[in-house]
Amino acid sequence: MNDPLLGEKLRSILAAVRADLKPQLPQGNPSLRCDLIEMMLARLAVEAEEIAGPTPGVAAEADWRNAHEAKIAAILAAPVTSAGSGAELEIPAETFTCWFADKDPSIRIDRVTTVPGGRSKGTILLDSADGRQLVIRRDFAAAVTGTSVTEEFPVIKAVHGKGLRVPEPLWLEDSPQAIGGRFIVFERLAGSSMGTLFSTDATPAFCRDFAAELAKLHSLDIDALDLADSLLYGRAEHPVRAHVESYERRYRNGMAPVPLIDAAFAWLHEQLPRIGHERRLVHGDAGLHNTLGEGDRLTGLLDWEFTHAGDPAEDLAYCRFLVSRVLPWEEFMAAYRDAGGPPVSEVRMAFFTVWRTLLLSVLTGFARHSYDSGVDRDLRIASIGCNTFPKQLRDLANDLAPMIAKTEMQA
Repeated sequence: MNDPLLGEKLRSILAAVRADLKPQLPQGNPSLRCDLIEMMLARLAVEAEEIAGPTPGVAAEADWRNAHEAKIAAILAAPVTSAGSGAELEIPAETFTCWFADKDPSIRIDRVTTVPGGRSKGTILLDSADGRQLVIRRDFAAAVTGTSVTEEFPVIKAVHGKGLRVPEPLWLEDSPQAIGGRFIVFERLAGSSMGTLFSTDATPAFCRDFAAELAKLHSLDIDALDLADSLLYGRAEHPVRAHVESYERRYRNGMAPVPLIDAAFAWLHEQLPRIGHERRLVHGDAGLHNTLGEGDRLTGLLDWEFTHAGDPAEDLAYCRFLVSRVLPWEEFMAAYRDAGGPPVSEVRMAFFTVWRTLLLSVLTGFARHSYDSGVDRDLRIASIGCNTFPKQLRDLANDLAPMIAKTEMQA
């Protein structure tokens, strides 16, 4: 299949290689190999964008080849810059020190470290001269997910100190002017990340601790926390229906239609009358990739941008994919129930199993649209749209096919 944006995709890879990788390479063979990669990517990008070859005749071919090589040389001679939103996190320590002057003048930032891998928000670690360690969680200028730290701040503020292991939110900057995007400042928690969407270093004991943490979360009372008005769908009559319909509207307005995604939404609408009207606090992105840990102990549950009122089965179905590789699901659920987690039916788990891969398909599809439309040509966005999006569609098809077959058999 011809891809009209293949040249642009190759250019974004080239930009990332030149800006992010080559400066870190030692001189000698690694640097030489990188030069060869640059030349190959530049040539392939130009070749992908060529509509036609030279016209007949040696003189015409000479003109064409000169122009062709000039395009390649121009790409390689261009200044080295980070493409897209990746450069937004390159913020000097002095900028943060100036910002803290009005909040806590004792905070003088000595070191700024960008945490790699953020898909929807940027994470920056700050080390202060007095030994204080802080974390910045920042919106990108182009929000693929449509969420903002301004929405998660009140939720984290409300649940902090209620028995959950969440970082303390210190300040919210709701103006994008200070560092280019709205952000939250947190105290840094101990521990390291326990994995990605697709892999984890978690132990069985850690997963049991994670199950207990989710049980505590799902036992919190939205009204007692005074979150009903600030929480997404907090006042909705049917929070799950509102959640599904919200994403369906965003999908139809924000990306090209995909028959598989259409079929998944249709199946969910058929199932909605069967799953009840749960209204509990839901994390919305409760995977092991959003946890910190030390050995077998969970030290933090992070990234609350998708928090909303809904069904606890959503969080459980979301984490099941990876948890089941570490711990038998029955044991995870036993730990969840032992810690006070509410009952969850198989019908609801089936519903949210499809919802998980549908949601991820829509979100990664937004990244694909953001890249294709030129809103953000960062390599991070390109990778999500070109690599993760097709994988999520595969997973959605694998989840949805048996559900539809079962529904047809019951009809």
